[in-house]
Amino acid sequence: MRSLLDAVTAVAGNLDVPQTLDRIVKAAADLADATYVALGVIDEAGEGLSEFITYGIDEGEVARIGPFPSGHGILGLLISDPRPLRLHDLRAHPSSSGFPPHHPPMSSFLGVPVRVGSRVFGNLYLTNKRGGEDFTDEDEDAVVALAGAAGVAVENARLYATVHRREQWLEATSQIQQAFLRRVDLDTALQLLTENARQALQADVAVVVLERDDDALVVRAVAGEPDLVGSTLPRESALADVVERGATVRLAEGLRIPGLDSVVSALLVPFTGPGERGGALLVGTRTVRRGRWLGDEDVQALQGFAAQAAIAMDRAQAQQDRAALAVLADRDRIARDLHDVVIQRLFATGLMLQGTARRASDPDIVERLSSAVKELDTTILDIRGSIFDLSGSTRSDDLRAQLRKVAADSQAALGVRPHLVLEGALDSTVPERLRPDLVAVLVEALSNAARHAGAGRVEVRVALDAAAEPRRLVLEVRDDGSGCAVPTHESGLRNMRDRASAHGGGFEFVSSAGAGALVRWWVPLPHSEIED
Repeated sequence: MRSLLDAVTAVAGNLDVPQTLDRIVKAAADLADATYVALGVIDEAGEGLSEFITYGIDEGEVARIGPFPSGHGILGLLISDPRPLRLHDLRAHPSSSGFPPHHPPMSSFLGVPVRVGSRVFGNLYLTNKRGGEDFTDEDEDAVVALAGAAGVAVENARLYATVHRREQWLEATSQIQQAFLRRVDLDTALQLLTENARQALQADVAVVVLERDDDALVVRAVAGEPDLVGSTLPRESALADVVERGATVRLAEGLRIPGLDSVVSALLVPFTGPGERGGALLVGTRTVRRGRWLGDEDVQALQGFAAQAAIAMDRAQAQQDRAALAVLADRDRIARDLHDVVIQRLFATGLMLQGTARRASDPDIVERLSSAVKELDTTILDIRGSIFDLSGSTRSDDLRAQLRKVAADSQAALGVRPHLVLEGALDSTVPERLRPDLVAVLVEALSNAARHAGAGRVEVRVALDAAAEPRRLVLEVRDDGSGCAVPTHESGLRNMRDRASAHGGGFEFVSSAGAGALVRWWVPLPHSEIED
């Protein structure tokens, strides 16, 4: 009785499920003086074993024996008929299916079901009572009593684990929602998503994969393997089923995905990205766990978490879109005022000055008035550029923003800040296919000026030339440096010429010693890509 009380106390004193199961098998061995004890956890279908916890066999022996039993022979007998079973020699029983190689010899046997409520959770299997004797009635009674206490302890531990896991999911969902309400960027929020999913499921790795515009599957966030971010994954993998059909996929034999080959068990649930793009949230483990890694409740929790995160993302995106629309509406108002009032006044002032210059007789006054008109023209161009900026998108990766950044970044090498003139609705009319080449040519032209010109002034003009036929996009980079009759480095000029030729355009390099240099690059645009 003292041993039974000690065993029950040891089993009931823990709320961690794996530790509770380990204590049960050890307590059963101590209580019935058994050499070997195992606890077989019955699977959800009630037809086999999903987990097998052993006592008395070290890890080396377990590795030599091979996979854990699935519930046949004597073990399966207790599954189909969950009643205590005591045998003098289990090998002589008609249901015995023998032992695999390297398995220790076993004879005397005691099997007892462990119930959690009205359901059989698993079975305790005790073999080889020390001293070579059979298990007794007292042993059976004691182990049956222990199994009753073990069932209560397992249920308490599982309930605690469930409550704790749900708290983790609620906290993770709350963090995701708060992150999007703070208007963090998408990659930061997705990284937080993967970290929370990995921690809640005690996984080794978590990955978010989203579809790109070209239908490629791209890793956008990773917890556990940071080198995978930005890599493209094959569509023929298990990810395709999740992304294309919205199916939940459980894998127990490895992913066979580049970069994730070490994952031996994984769960993939659908995840809807921005713009209704398909995606997947993957969590996996690199180590073989005792039994099934994730239960149905974990699967449902991860599905709900992914769905809540997608809803939070959509809601945050809608809020950001509304805020952006409000900003754009205010910008449109300011742009209209600048165009309809300020530019018209400046234009009228310029006409007045031109008329005054024609009536003036003093050449110095005429020169000053002409200079003032030129300054007004330059101011009008600058204001027009500002109007286009105000009418454009608020995104930081727009074409105008990229061109300004290139010009600003070149200041350190040039020694002066280039004077940048942007004419026309560049953001809304220059197609995506031209933008990388335009930016690359500007970088190359400014680099050449920095290396060879020694210029005190550099002017950059990017414009939509609607008067040309065909209409075209023009880039000009002019400097007042030393110039050269023959380019000293042809490779950079050849690259710019090749980029123009690839789009059916042209390239000019005009320079002479002491007279500075002009780089002129242009590509034709279809009429639909130029605003009238």
